[in-house]
Amino acid sequence: MIHAYDNYTFGFVQNKLAAMFELAVLHEHLDIDDFANKFISSNISKAFETGDAKFALGMSANELLGLILNKEPLNIEISDFCPPEYWVGWVLAFTQWSLNVPYKTLLDAYPCSKLILDYFPYHEMDESRIVELYKSKISIESKLKTLRKQCKLSQSDLSEITGVPIRTIKSYEQGTSDISKAQGDTLYALSKALKCSIEDIIK
Repeated sequence: MIHAYDNYTFGFVQNKLAAMFELAVLHEHLDIDDFANKFISSNISKAFETGDAKFALGMSANELLGLILNKEPLNIEISDFCPPEYWVGWVLAFTQWSLNVPYKTLLDAYPCSKLILDYFPYHEMDESRIVELYKSKISIESKLKTLRKQCKLSQSDLSEITGVPIRTIKSYEQGTSDISKAQGDTLYALSKALKCSIEDIIK
């Protein structure tokens, strides 16, 4: 899977989304779900999903929040104790980056008002536990499966055309094997059969 950011850069983005949630709820006094809806309706969420450096890296959390709310940005430092609102933004960013799905998909499945109730005990756990929670709430279809269905091919058809074993195709579609680590000739054969680029399959 190709992520919009590398691990180092993502840390800055994650912190900004977390700070926006804290500022929006604790300083602008917005309902957490109302702010989440404003966020996913804005260009900022798309920028965060795609790695648009202008927004995701080139602006502060205060400036980004100002754009979302269409008002002059605040000039407030976030707290040192990382309240639950900050944690919601933090784990939401991590989950989106990990699963590579739109924020809207995550929030439709499990809104922030429910997520914040999980602060205890999840904030003391590894972030991957929240990813697993979201995985249990949403159905994520692999890109390979989506492209195969668009071409009206069965797994057997694709296997026969490409020479890739059907067991391998199944494991890629089910996510038990990471398709981004497949050999080049396998990815080339799949992309040719599905009339797409290799990047379309692994992103």
